[in-house]
Amino acid sequence: MKILSSSQIRAADQFTIENEPILSIDLMERASRAFVSKFTQLFTEKKRIIIFCGTGNNGGDGLAIGRMLIVEGWEVSIFTLGESGSPDFEKNLKRTKNYALINEPSDFPKIEEDQVVIDGLFGSGLTRPVEGIASALIHYLNQQNAIKISIDIASGVYADVPIEKDSIAFRPHHTISFQVPKLVFFLPQYHEFVGEWHVVDIGLDQEFIAEQKSEFFFSERKRLETLIPKRDRFSHKSQVGKLLIIAGSHGKMGAAVLCAKAALRTGVGLINVHVPKCGVEILQISVPEAMIISDNDQEYISEINASDSTIAIGPGIGTQEKTKEALELFLTQAKEPMVLDADALNILAANKSLLSQVPEASILTPHPGEFKRLVGDWNDDFEKLELLKSFCIKHKLNTVLKGAYSAVCDTEGNIYFNPSGNPGMATAGSGDVLTGIVSSLLAQGLNPFHALQLGVYIHGLAGDLAAVKVGQISLVASDIISCISNSFETKSV
Repeated sequence: MKILSSSQIRAADQFTIENEPILSIDLMERASRAFVSKFTQLFTEKKRIIIFCGTGNNGGDGLAIGRMLIVEGWEVSIFTLGESGSPDFEKNLKRTKNYALINEPSDFPKIEEDQVVIDGLFGSGLTRPVEGIASALIHYLNQQNAIKISIDIASGVYADVPIEKDSIAFRPHHTISFQVPKLVFFLPQYHEFVGEWHVVDIGLDQEFIAEQKSEFFFSERKRLETLIPKRDRFSHKSQVGKLLIIAGSHGKMGAAVLCAKAALRTGVGLINVHVPKCGVEILQISVPEAMIISDNDQEYISEINASDSTIAIGPGIGTQEKTKEALELFLTQAKEPMVLDADALNILAANKSLLSQVPEASILTPHPGEFKRLVGDWNDDFEKLELLKSFCIKHKLNTVLKGAYSAVCDTEGNIYFNPSGNPGMATAGSGDVLTGIVSSLLAQGLNPFHALQLGVYIHGLAGDLAAVKVGQISLVASDIISCISNSFETKSV
């Protein structure tokens, strides 16, 4: 699903109006009806609703939504910041029988905890900080304990650029957005201004949307599921992937175990795990399906030999000088895309000249701290995405920036946000599991970007299934591995 800029969304509105054709007031009616349909799915118990409307089209939506909810039997109070504004706002105001004007803070209504506040003050077309009475109203609403819902986007938030420091914005529990998600929905810095978001189809022209250029996408489950490797009846283990994992050091052998187990559960046919001598018995006992290669060093990786297998390197290897030298020598010989994670990334970050030696189309899986060491700091999450795009284009690498809605970037700078996963996956070893999943898919023949995109999704979905079993608080990395097999069969949680 494409993520469009606010200007592209306005253009899609206008194109639909001119070419469906449909009057703008009727398109507003259709959008409002879609909002109401989703709202009544989310809230089945009728509560008193208070809607706050600006004088633009977002306020017009609020007026129409209020009218429709009243017809459906909800108790609704409507407040507006004025009586003149956009043409469609004024038309809907004439259709509204009862409303109250807000001119000063003394006009703010009392709000109870069991009520629902709907924010229709400003939409995605906002281009400057909120001021005056609107700012005071948003501040007042943010202090209330009622359930809060925003129409399309929270008032005070911009769809695709950062908000100014110290500017005010509405803090909803839910955002019901029109047609496509907004880029700001996927950024952790702005989560408090989004809440849980939902997208409703308002019938904008699909051909026009398909023609719009975008570097941002929300990955759709049905598309990701088509990437799952298939086996024919006569498949044998050598045909379904050979993988070499280079992982572990003294005290960090768990990372190698988790990575190897995850890779096997994801379907790779043959697996070798290169570990220091101290890890041989641990791996032999913990992962009997794997073949073990012993390093010459007792505690650390000191050599990495060329292989015809797909290679994953990094979990738990540490950053010892001998390990750094081994990785540096290996990269001068490597030619095929590989997966680099954890301490392999930390070695690259400390020796950035090595990045030019990483084979094109290889896969990097940093968390935000590792990514910051690779590219430097950023001022806001929008700049972080620009750094991610630039990094992937410059080095011709596929990279996932891990977190909620993990950002999966290809070598051309296109970013796909992942739909699966939950906060319970913020646990030790979760990243090692992801490396095993992604490298297994790469070994099974998926192209590097698809291996990364599908791997991130399967990892998140397995985490969602695990959270259903054990809860988010108690979830550990081994729980994710235990649910990988089910994730190939489950479309959603």
